[in-house]
Amino acid sequence: MDNHIAQNTKRTFLDKILDKKAIIIIIFGIAIRVIMLIYYYYTHSVDPLRSWGDLGSYFEDNLTSPPLTIFILELFRFLSFGSIQLFAFWGFFWDLLTVMMVYFVIKSFNIKYLNYVFGLFLINPFFFLNNSFSLDNCGYHITDAFFFFFFFLALIFYPKQQKYSRFLFYIFLALSMCSKYYSLPAVVFFFLKYLFEKNWKEMKIFIVSVVPILTIFLLIPIFLTDWFINVLIEWALLGTGAAFPIYVKVIPPLMIALLFIFLRLKKSDAFEISIISTIVTASFMIFSYAYLRWFQLIIFYGILKEKDFFTLNVNLGFLRREVKVNNHLITFYLSFIAVFFAYLLIVFLYT
Repeated sequence: MDNHIAQNTKRTFLDKILDKKAIIIIIFGIAIRVIMLIYYYYTHSVDPLRSWGDLGSYFEDNLTSPPLTIFILELFRFLSFGSIQLFAFWGFFWDLLTVMMVYFVIKSFNIKYLNYVFGLFLINPFFFLNNSFSLDNCGYHITDAFFFFFFFLALIFYPKQQKYSRFLFYIFLALSMCSKYYSLPAVVFFFLKYLFEKNWKEMKIFIVSVVPILTIFLLIPIFLTDWFINVLIEWALLGTGAAFPIYVKVIPPLMIALLFIFLRLKKSDAFEISIISTIVTASFMIFSYAYLRWFQLIIFYGILKEKDFFTLNVNLGFLRREVKVNNHLITFYLSFIAVFFAYLLIVFLYT
């Protein structure tokens, strides 16, 4: 984050550009997503046999999706009228919709420098490379976008003080659990937290909001269908983690969960619990499919837990600025390191 050091110094063209940096970054972040859609259409028109990646797989099959996600997939497959190209547009639509929702998440958390922080998120390399970009095939993970949609709605309502906002936070969080299982451990964390605190009022809101949704979209399908429980068991045994016994896979998430419960749960807020729950799930999923993208929601902890660390005074003669090093800049630059390790992991395990 940077500001003018001296308002009375002669302003250069570069100063004027930096004054508009937030809008420039936002336009660039949206533009690169539009460019990627055009790139996907072009490469697949040149080579019709080129893989559409996960998007193509979901166009043909539901894979291991939960019932709520299957319903949404069926809807957008119907709206694609048998065209993978149109289905790719829906993948782009959901990707763009969810990243634009982050603006309202940041605004709801009352984060300073709203446009600048949102712009940095739009060009965050770890999030972009995991959800929008791929040179080999189509980079959209449409079912993850369904999860982000509900999860971001929950975060939008989380900071609000009205009672109805508490209900909406839990309702949308529960829907995110039913679209993907990433935040499912939060159910246990919330229950234990309110039990330890004897916060019966919040416990009541939590149970009334979450239990009916989980019952309808997760519990009932388990008892009424054969395929759903089989899919859950099969998924746990798939992927690169097939060589690992189930008891080995549960050790890391169990350790993280227990450490969080004993060392941090009482001091944590609902936002922190929501993020930690995805880390617990990711530490299990990575044994089935070794992708660092399971941990990408850590980005939002870095963005939304606002903190200034130190200030640098930059004086290059033609440019004098005050640069505030805070959680937003650190999250952005650490994302490059995450990309590097994600690339190493893919090269090591999949090539």
